Amino acid sequence: MNMMCRNLKRRNVEGGKLDRLTNLPINLKYRIQEQLSVEEAARMSVLSTHWRYVWASKPKLVFSPQFCARKPITDVIEAILVNHYGDVKSFCVDISSIPCSQHSVIDRWIFFLSRNGITDLTIHNQSNALYKIPSCMYDIELEGLRLSNCIFKLPCGFRGFHKLKNLTLHQVVLELNDDVPSCLWMPYLVTLHVRECSGFPNSKVYAPRLSELFFFTRRTEDLELGHFVDCQKLKTVVLVSSKQNQDEVTNLTYLLKCWPEIRSFGLDSCYFLKAFATEAERLPTYLNSLKSITLSEFDFDDDDHIFSLLRILTVSPNLVDLHLALNSKKKKKTDDNEVINVVNHFEGPAYRTLAVLHKLQRLMINHFHGSKIEMFFVKFIFASAPVLLNTIIHEDVGSVDESQSLKISQELMSFPRASPKLKIHVNRRSNRSISAPDRSSHVGG
Repeated sequence: MNMMCRNLKRRNVEGGKLDRLTNLPINLKYRIQEQLSVEEAARMSVLSTHWRYVWASKPKLVFSPQFCARKPITDVIEAILVNHYGDVKSFCVDISSIPCSQHSVIDRWIFFLSRNGITDLTIHNQSNALYKIPSCMYDIELEGLRLSNCIFKLPCGFRGFHKLKNLTLHQVVLELNDDVPSCLWMPYLVTLHVRECSGFPNSKVYAPRLSELFFFTRRTEDLELGHFVDCQKLKTVVLVSSKQNQDEVTNLTYLLKCWPEIRSFGLDSCYFLKAFATEAERLPTYLNSLKSITLSEFDFDDDDHIFSLLRILTVSPNLVDLHLALNSKKKKKTDDNEVINVVNHFEGPAYRTLAVLHKLQRLMINHFHGSKIEMFFVKFIFASAPVLLNTIIHEDVGSVDESQSLKISQELMSFPRASPKLKIHVNRRSNRSISAPDRSSHVGG
């Protein structure tokens, strides 16, 4: 009798737990299933009729690359969509394993989604067989769109996605009609990421709410920066291009005046920053909102790079983060005349008297070679940044051996510091890290 009572009590407790789980609000149940893989969510659906409905009606369907690599994936996804209840708001799929001969199946998925409330669509494709987006997609009122290795053909009369907030295109081929409008209308667009695409439309982008612009071009048409002249809400801009001409730089120096809220700025130094030297005087008097600067392929052997960097620093009084990714090629030997020129750059009256770097907190340099010019620059930063907290130096292992690394570390630790809280980390590929303790001494005159 006692044993029966205990078993009955245990079933009641377990049933109570199950009831509490079953009685959760539907949005929480969806969130629980979103944390599971497709297989796990399907297994959970067999617990009860109620959870079977949750599985079959959840508005977010994500099929991972691992799941999509299995066969026959097209039949499985087709069955899931056919048996789905209600709207599918978000759909993410990797089509890399689907051969070109079966791309019509994907067309059917998109047509189904277009009739069932889709607002966020992601299509990943890592195969050489480009997927051509069907025409029905351009009629969907999407809010988020991410495509890779696709053909994106704008239909006749297309004016833009009027509700789109986030757009990411990676290795997308854009095929344009002759009647592509002079302005693509995307009034709610907040983020635009374009990476290694071709055929980007020579049309102005009307996106007054655009906050983040990332443009990486390689072996493609030149980027027409003038398309973004009205994007006065931009806060993050990253521009990397294998092509650059003087007009682009002129546009960029002018556009910085049109982007008063820019907070994070990234440039490919090899193609943009070098030409900045001739356009530096066109920069705004101050970029007061700018907090973070990232410069890739920076070359301390190039006077134009140094001049442009210093000019940007002088007009950025509220800068907090500075990240330089140096050219990874082995540096040439620096002669004494070059060092004298750099000393003039960093110690001239124009830079000693300006209130620059007074808010800089973090400095990171990648592919550090330890040349005289690089060391002098770090010394200048240490002496000019009174609230600098962290400096992280990632050495270029290909050109810096163990003995040179130790010498670099010792010299860096010996530099005078304006900040009493500065910590210095010198890292190598082996993850060995040399850290300097806090120092209470300030820089003397």
